Amino acid sequence: MEGKESGQNPYPQSYPPYEEDEINLLDMFIVLLKHKWMIFSVVFIAGVVAVVASLLMTDIYRSECTIAPIEQEKASLSSSLSALGGFGAMVASQVGIGGAGSLEKFEVVLKSRELTNDLVEKHKLMPVIFEDSWDEKTKAWTVEDPPTLQDAYRSMRGMLEIKPDKKTGILKLGFISRDPAVARRLLDYYVDGMSEFMRQQSLENVSTQSKALQEQLVTTTDPLLRTKLAEIIAQYVEKETLAKVQKYYGFNIIDPPFVPEKKFKPKRAQICILSVIVAFFMAIFLAFIMEYAGNLKKNEDPERLANLKKYMRLRNKKQRG
Repeated sequence: MEGKESGQNPYPQSYPPYEEDEINLLDMFIVLLKHKWMIFSVVFIAGVVAVVASLLMTDIYRSECTIAPIEQEKASLSSSLSALGGFGAMVASQVGIGGAGSLEKFEVVLKSRELTNDLVEKHKLMPVIFEDSWDEKTKAWTVEDPPTLQDAYRSMRGMLEIKPDKKTGILKLGFISRDPAVARRLLDYYVDGMSEFMRQQSLENVSTQSKALQEQLVTTTDPLLRTKLAEIIAQYVEKETLAKVQKYYGFNIIDPPFVPEKKFKPKRAQICILSVIVAFFMAIFLAFIMEYAGNLKKNEDPERLANLKKYMRLRNKKQRG
């Protein structure tokens, strides 16, 4: 029995013996204590650099507003057009019988190049957008290659924020700038510009379709059909009148643009905290790398050291080449 017991493997075949080289938490803590001044130095330098960098960043302000589309009832006009058959269906589809505005339409108009270019030219915004390249005294550009309308479009699109919320049916707009008053003013321009853009499109459509109905009225001899056409034309005139008198076409402003009192970014505290945290973990990683390199030299592993040096030389040659 004693021979059998002495010949038995104390470890099951599926479980290898405990290895002494496994990571020990105490050893890790000792490594950190050994390199504590390096870790502290890295974290301290990163914190100082983050504070200085954040203080040098320009304050950015953000003006906001909230709008909601107007759903106008046009059931009577739609039913009247249906009485004209195929011609009435064509007119209804082109005019867009239904709501006067939608979140999708607002977003498309706000992102359009035509609207932004019109605003830049109408309000002469080039010096405002590119104020660093503009000399207000001489009224001239200070750069050899002045910015273009395409540059203005890209810059304005980067400052305009569009956030549609389909659940609540509202659209939140924001505009960022270094000047809080400019942020509010340019957001006002976009809101007014979107309203006028959709108003003109609607008036052009109404005018075109009303003209087509009037031509149809001239050539129609059926008294009943003439009466129906006259009623529809009158409704188009009513729609045109309403489009002209509305302050904002297709939407209401729930929360108007305002001049922000507090900066939107940079968030200096978050930048500093995040920089310190990242530097701390990088310093810990560096400490273990240094400890591993030191142990490699102490253990005098010539084969590994030779391979490491050979690999480093190859990398340097490739980078130089």
